[in-house]
Amino acid sequence: MTSEKPEGKKENNNVKCSFCGNDTFCDQCQTDSAKGTNMEHVCYDCYQGMNGVLPDNVKDKTHVCIPPEKIAESFQQFINDVTARAFMELWNAEKKKLKEMSRQDLAQTSFFEGARFMFDFMQRMSKQEEHRHEEGHEHKHEEHKHE
Repeated sequence: MTSEKPEGKKENNNVKCSFCGNDTFCDQCQTDSAKGTNMEHVCYDCYQGMNGVLPDNVKDKTHVCIPPEKIAESFQQFINDVTARAFMELWNAEKKKLKEMSRQDLAQTSFFEGARFMFDFMQRMSKQEEHRHEEGHEHKHEEHKHE
């Protein structure tokens, strides 16, 4: 009997968190193990404990290891926060005008504002990604930019 793993089955934990030492999964290192050789890793629990802010001395060389099941949850929270902030900015700037609109005009304006906001957001994210690739930084980080 051999102890080989079935082909195609991925290891659940492939790295150790540089902060707590617990085993964690890094999708980027699973995909390309050469990328992870010079990188630190922080598990999701440690990252949450840091309030999503990595220490300056390690942020440029650290992968944040987010479990796949937490990605959708984090994205939903991000969308909720951004939407609430965008609405408050629009409401504060256009309150009087919005109150004077018909319900149909208000619904249409809201829909188009949301679509415009998301289009602008996607363009900004695309430009940031292009900028990172131009600088030669192909790995992704959470919550910070390369300087």
